[in-house]
Amino acid sequence: MDNDKLIYIINRINEIYLNSNIIHVSLNQKRKKINSVEAKITGIYNNFITVTSFVNNYEESFTITYIDLMIGRICIDEL
Repeated sequence: MDNDKLIYIINRINEIYLNSNIIHVSLNQKRKKINSVEAKITGIYNNFITVTSFVNNYEESFTITYIDLMIGRICIDEL
């Protein structure tokens, strides 16, 4: 794992959380495809962040692990 990339991701997410806590998330998984949906960071933890987003006409809460960000499974536009 690229430690510098992980540190950048963690620091950038903390900066966003302190300033506006709004991100735009994209994911392309087998059953779920989301493209640049606005989400609000609701918590930051050691290995993941929690977010809420208005998707498919209802509010959904989910977690994003730092590993998912590093391997590109989930993308945050602001990173």
